[in-house]
Formats: sequence, C-alpha cells, structure tokens
Amino acid sequence: MKKIACLILCLMLSMLTLCSCSSTYENSFIKHNYERDYAQTIITIDPITEEGYLADDSTKKWTYTSDAINISKSQLVSYINNYGGMYSQYYGWTTNQIIDYFVEQLVLTELVLTEADIKFEAHEIFWSKEDITAVQTSVYNSLDSMLSSIYNEILEKAGRDTFPEAEEEAEEEAEPTYPVRKEEEPEAERIFVTYGEGDSGVNNKQHDAWYLDSTWEIEDENNRNSLPGNYGNADTKSLAREGVLRLISSLAEAAENLINVTEEEADQIAQEVDDLREMCQSKGVAYAYQALGKTVLCKKLYGDAAIKAQKMTILESYIVEDVTVSEEEILAKYNKMLAEQVNSFATESNYDTAATGDDLVLFRANGNYVYVKHILLPFSDEQTEYLASYKEIHTEDEYLAERDRMVNNIVAYQHVDGEDDTTRPLTVAQIFSEVKASMSRASASAYDAERTFDDLIYKYNTDPGSFGNEKGYAVKYSLNSGESETYMVEFAEAARAFRDEGYKVGEIYDDYIVTDYGVHIMYYAADYVGGEILNLNDYTTAGRYTLVKDIIEEDLLEEAKQEEFSVWQDERIYYYRNVKDIVTTIEKAFKDLYVEE
Repeated sequence: MKKIACLILCLMLSMLTLCSCSSTYENSFIKHNYERDYAQTIITIDPITEEGYLADDSTKKWTYTSDAINISKSQLVSYINNYGGMYSQYYGWTTNQIIDYFVEQLVLTELVLTEADIKFEAHEIFWSKEDITAVQTSVYNSLDSMLSSIYNEILEKAGRDTFPEAEEEAEEEAEPTYPVRKEEEPEAERIFVTYGEGDSGVNNKQHDAWYLDSTWEIEDENNRNSLPGNYGNADTKSLAREGVLRLISSLAEAAENLINVTEEEADQIAQEVDDLREMCQSKGVAYAYQALGKTVLCKKLYGDAAIKAQKMTILESYIVEDVTVSEEEILAKYNKMLAEQVNSFATESNYDTAATGDDLVLFRANGNYVYVKHILLPFSDEQTEYLASYKEIHTEDEYLAERDRMVNNIVAYQHVDGEDDTTRPLTVAQIFSEVKASMSRASASAYDAERTFDDLIYKYNTDPGSFGNEKGYAVKYSLNSGESETYMVEFAEAARAFRDEGYKVGEIYDDYIVTDYGVHIMYYAADYVGGEILNLNDYTTAGRYTLVKDIIEEDLLEEAKQEEFSVWQDERIYYYRNVKDIVTTIEKAFKDLYVEE
C-alpha cells in the first residue's frame, strides 16, 4: 500500500500545475452534466516562517516565509478522475473514501514541498547539475512527445502514416544504440540558489530561478544538429517547421487554461509566444525549439511539475541518507528467504518461475537448468527478408544450408561509445576468432572468463537482453511432456550440449550457433546441482559482481528508507497541521462530489 501511495504522490506532482478550470470530465470517475466553478478554493495553507543558521555556515542566519497556497476543486477532481479507479479496483474503496484520501494527499504534497523549500533555504539540501539535467530532460521529453503527435496529425492529413525516413537521419540520439559500461560518477556539484529575485525577475521563493537563468544542455552547440529543422531532407525540414509552429500555438492555448497564473506571468507568456514565432521566421524552427523549454510558458506547463517531483526526490534522499541496516537484520532476512524458498520450490512451477526470473534464488530445488550467455551477430533486415522468402519455396534442409551460407555475408561491427564503428566492418569469422583467443587467455579462472566474456558482450553483441545480464539465460535441460521450448531450438540445444559434451563453466562453445536471428557465440555461465544453496557471503555468479549479502542488504535498506521517510513525513505533517495550524479545509466547496452510500 505504501508503494502505491508513493506512486500516486509522484503522479500528483506531475499534474499539480496542469489542472484547468474546465467542467467537462467525460468518461471520468466523477461526472457532472452541468457547469461548475472548479476554480473555487477547497483548501488553504497559510504562509509559514522558519529560521535558523545555515547548515554549511553556522555564522549566517536564514529566514524563510513560504507563500500562501490555495488548492482548487479542479485539482481534486482531476486527481480522482485520473487515479481514483485504481483504488476502487484494487482496494474496493468507495467514491467518498477516494475523495477523502485525495484531499489528504493534496495537503500532504504541498506541505512536503514547503518543507523542501525550507531545507533548500537552510542549505540542508541543494540542486546538483544532475538534478537540473533531470528536470530539463523531463521538459523536453514532454515537448518531443507532443511534437511527434503533431507530426503524425500532419502526415495523416496528407495521407501518410509514418515519419519520412529522413527523420532518422538526426546525427545524435538521446541514447546510444547499445549500452555502455557505466563509469563511477563524480560527486554531485552543489548549486545553491538563495532566497530573492533571479536575473529573470521571477520570484525565487520556490528555489527554482535557475530554470530561466541557467544555461540548458540543449543550448550546447554539439546538440544543434539534432534539433528539429536542422536535419533530414526538404520534406523533413518542412514537417519540422510546420510542427514546431503548431506546437507553439498548442502550448499557448493550453497555457490559457492553467490555474494560478498571475497577470504578469500571462503577459510574459504572451510575449514569449510572439518571440518564438518571430524566431521561427528569422532564425528557424531549430532556434525556437531550442529556446522553447526555457520559457515561463513551458515552466508553467511542464517545468513546475518536473521541479516539484525532483524536489521530492532530493528531499527524500536527504532524509534517509543515514539509514542503515544491521548484520543481524541481514542474517534474519537471509534465513527467512531461504526457508520460504525451500518450502515454495517443492512445487516445480514455483521453482521454474524463480529460476527464469530476476529475483535472488538461494535454493536450487533441482539441476534442470543450464545458464548461458551469448553474443548475437545478427542477419541484416535484407538478409532476414531474403531467407524468409527462400524458406517458402525450398525444403527445410535446403533452407538450413542457405542460412549457414548466408553467415559469410553477415557484416558486424565493434561498438564504440555505444555505436557501431562502421569504419571497420568485420566478418563473423574475425569476431569469433577474437572471442576464442580472448577466452583462451582467460580460461584458467572462471572469474576472468566471465569478466572477459562480459567485456566482449559490450564490444560486439546486439541482443538487448544480454547487456548487464549477470546470470545469463536459463535454459531448461529436460522439458516436461507437452512443454514448449522458450528459445530458438538451435540455441537451446547448444545450451544443453554444454552439459552433455563435458564443457566446464567459463568456456565458450567450440562452434558458433546459427538461428534465424543470426550467429550466437555462446558462453557456459552456470550449472547448478539440485539442492545447492547460496550462502550469505557467496557471490551470485563466477564473475563475482554481487554478493548475496549485498542484494539482501539493498532490499532491506530500501524498505527501511521508505519507513524512515514515512515516519518523518507523518511527523512534519502533524507539525504543520496541529502545531502551526496552517491548513484549512473548506468542505462545503466540494461536498457536492460525495455520494450517498
């Protein structure tokens, strides 16, 4: 229940500024067939003043006074209509219970955010570059999504239902094609923003003046070629121009329905819209799109919600940073997990689910699984299409022979920074030869062998499921009557051959395996004896990436942190509601939403 409550709180943050005063809620949890004034206030939170000495300089005093907060009926109705069904379906709550719950959640959200601003003022918490990047990324993810929808509308009206191929010609993507091994991250750089006015003239009581004042990552010259209007053919650029202009108009229209927008902000938004449209004409839509995120317009529509969500993350991290779990708690959890698994895995299907899943398996109920890793060197789309056509008009033996022959035509590449190094095309034979040589040098140690093969996965593999997959794929050694194979037959048979042909864990199969997907270079990752038990200080794999103890500690720590934050939250809410007495609920403003039960 706590996890779902936290999820709802985060979702509410994403909608805090997007609730309009519209009274139309078709297909909603709460319905009205006549006009209502959803702009009326249902909850008020009075300003609160706190003071103290800075956490990083005990000689300097700070004083902070929060803004008065008015929560509207439209916010309550929007939250209930979006998320009320979840509580009705999973918990059987009545409409009235759901209303009462969300009234409390609205108060909780605002009070926790007030507490965050106080701690920002006290320099107990801070914005880091990573936090700011997260907000900026969230804003442009929303803009990108909306722009894509507009593109599709334009194309559909023109009788086309997909983006032009040139859309894919952008020189930079948000994420690399293949994962890159993570390096140790440097310590977050603190960015303190003090109470007062930012350079933009926007009041900084919410500690977010950096939104309009700082340099955004999208403004970097290196990102210019990936902006709409700066890549592709003439059709793509024309689509970008029309799409960005429509996006600006759509955002301007949406801003007209926002709540809690001052006249000054409304004037500033109107000027921004004019400036953005003029920029499209004079400099191009790429410049306008680059500037779009860092506007009051987008801050109100998307930025404020992202800021609040990130504030919650920063605050929670601070509150729980000193939480620990004891060795005794870890041992008790281990013993409990082991006893539960011994009991549960007496049922074969339960063990099958665990053995093929992602959860920690301490007890091996049987030895019916072989674990393998692989490097996939795929057939190209054209080769796959050719083979599919070939299969339709030839015998199975002819098809398999042709598939084997096509292996010689596969072109593969080394991955550099997550992308194919197309300047050095390689054959399957060349890569397989390198893999065999590397694994031969590491053959003396299962630890070295697994680490070496994992490095090779990041270097050559194209299967998304292989990256970061510590234990590998679980292949059932002996299928039950009527049980279907879950992998390509050739892949599964090769996995079983590791055991049948006397291979040792840490070795690769002597030949590469060919399936309809392409070539698989296979590695013998693990093979367990029935009844085998992982102890607390054992590693989960031969590569010794993760201790059993560490996994259990991490799970316990997460539970302890959730509990710590929940307790802290309850204490602070009690302080604001009962000690400071700053919350007033105006029940008559929303009592018409209740139903007789």
